[in-house]
Formats: sequence, structure tokens, C-alpha cells
Amino acid sequence: MTVSVTDHIAPIAERYDAFLFDLWGVVHNGIRAYPGALRTLEALHDAGKTVILLSNAPRLGTDVDPFIARMGVQRDHYLRVVASGDMVRKALEERTVRVGQKFLFWGKGNDRSITAGLDFQEVNSIDDADFILCCGLNDDETETVDDYRDQLLWAKQVDLPLICANPDFEVMKGDQMHPCAGALAKAYQDLGGETHWFGKPYPVAYDYCQTVLGGVNPSSILAVGDTLRTDIRGATDAGIDAVLVTGGIHARETMQGGELDRNALDRICTEAALTPVAAMTELDW
Repeated sequence: MTVSVTDHIAPIAERYDAFLFDLWGVVHNGIRAYPGALRTLEALHDAGKTVILLSNAPRLGTDVDPFIARMGVQRDHYLRVVASGDMVRKALEERTVRVGQKFLFWGKGNDRSITAGLDFQEVNSIDDADFILCCGLNDDETETVDDYRDQLLWAKQVDLPLICANPDFEVMKGDQMHPCAGALAKAYQDLGGETHWFGKPYPVAYDYCQTVLGGVNPSSILAVGDTLRTDIRGATDAGIDAVLVTGGIHARETMQGGELDRNALDRICTEAALTPVAAMTELDW
């Protein structure tokens, strides 16, 4: 397969009414926003298009707003952030996932906002917990999945469900890659542990966005993301066209000396059995 490559999304964007933009690797790199992404958001706003920033962030979307505002992302340039944390909170609140009341929390402190005000209790050990709320590693700069191996084995031994609030395996922070909740959840699932996933590429993410958008036809929506496994797979399965940004998660495979290796791009898309409508090294209007 040969994937079309472009430097500008404007000619593609005119065919769509609504957009689902990934955040990390598309709008920002964890430290700064990409100028081209800011230009794109402004242009779509001026054109009267609707943009949802769809993120696998393991927190509420309203907690993401001030984070990206500090990078220069204007609040009126997008409808809202839909984060995987929003999906977890909705499922817990509506009891569509039944895992008990007491949870062991893994992740950053601010991500506890997922359960704030709900009838759930945080505990300090697996033995006291009904389930694990996995928002990430407690210290993703120094820890690895192996540091959690014994806890995962014991959790499986006592049949503890695990809720994954971020299906990403790794995330880009500047030029560094750090492990995410998805890496822990995958390890637990591989052990045979009961694992509940929230976020891209799972249908829950796109159902949530469809509710926010008021039922826009999938054929009128364009998704933009930097990861085949989550962004492009999830959109494709939901009947939504997608554009792959190669300068994010897949940069190590597709970029050589700052230039896109088109053969490598075609190879990884073929291996994933996915056909994005286009690819671009970074989002720009």
C-alpha cells in the first residue's frame, strides 16, 4: 500500500465538518505546542468547524484545559477536551463497569480527579482493594513495568479487576519516551487479569465523542493522530477517516534525518492493515 503524504491539511479538511485531534504528538509534545497545530486550530475555528481534542489522558478533560492553555492553545478554538478519564468517570458514575468501591490508585496525584465526589474509597494495598485504578506509573521517569510485576502477579492471584484510564503504551515528553498506564494494563492482561480499557482505540471513546457532537455522521468526521494502534485503528473501526502524523510515536520508525522515509511509512501501515487517508510529518494548515 502507498499512503498519500501531504504538508498541509487544509485541502483535506474542507471535506469534513468535525475533527478529532489527538493531543500528545499532534498538538503538543508534552512541553510545547506545535505552531502548525495552533495555526490549524485557528483556521478551523475561523471556518466554523467543530474540533474535539480526543486524548488518552487519564484525567478529566477540564483538567487538561489549563495545561494546554499554558502552551498557547486558545480555549475558543476547540469545543472541548474529551479525555479517557472522562470515560472512566462516566462508567463508574453510571455503574456500567462493576468493580466494587475500594480502589488502589496507580499514577499521578492529580489524576485522582476521576473519582472526586463519587462514592469510591482509595486504599493503600491490593489486599484492601476491590479494583486497581491504573492511570499510569507512579514515577514514569524512573520506574518500568517490571517494578510492578510482583503487584500484578498478586492482583491476579486475588482476582482483582484493573481499570486502565490510558491505553497508550508510551508517551512523548519532549524528546523522551515514558511508559504509560497501557503498558501496565497490557502486562496484567497478558497474565490473564481482568482488564477494562477506556480511551482510544476502544469504541467507548468514539461513542462518547458522538454524544458530544450530537450524532454527526462518521463520514463527516476526520481524526488526526500520531499512533496507528490507538488513533488510526480506533477511528477506522468507528468508520472515521484518519490522518497519521509521523513525527510523534512513529518518528523512530518513519523519520530519517528529519525526513520522512516513505517506504517505512508504507511498511508500518501495511503491517497494521490500516490505510490513513494521508500522512504528514506534523500537523499544519
